Amino acid sequence: MRTALVLGGTGMLVGCARQLVTRGWHVVLPSRTRPLMADGGPDRAARAISREHRPTWVKADWTKPHELAAEVEYELQGHVVNLLVAWVHSSYRVNVLNAVLPLLAEGAPVVEVHTCAPVPDPVLPNPTQQVLLGHFAHDAAHRTSRAVLEAVERALEGRPPSLHHEDAR
Repeated sequence: MRTALVLGGTGMLVGCARQLVTRGWHVVLPSRTRPLMADGGPDRAARAISREHRPTWVKADWTKPHELAAEVEYELQGHVVNLLVAWVHSSYRVNVLNAVLPLLAEGAPVVEVHTCAPVPDPVLPNPTQQVLLGHFAHDAAHRTSRAVLEAVERALEGRPPSLHHEDAR
């Protein structure tokens, strides 16, 4: 089972999370509130739609990164994360990414999404594709999704880490 951990997947990365689920990935979505598209995890209330077609939600608090990582680890049920896609506010970024590092498979690719320049150096030792999103006048969700999914594809293909700019065009 291919597992993706999408940090920020209920906001700006919701389109990416949906696409990964559609492509057969088991997606874990830590967030403060339960997104409509997610199930409640393997030990939660019964779900009408099977787990294979919905991401798994994990209640998360970015200010408590080790608790967040422990909740994700519990939901993984012994599996490892094969892909990390992250959009985490800069004040929590380093602590959250370091907390989830032990959950990643060796060499699992990382895609980090940023909204402000300058883009910081990657935190994790894993190969990291970085995306810098510009400001969009319209269709922001679609453009964000496309830019991040392109970076995900590059990461999964094993291309060298780099910074990708998605500007309003």
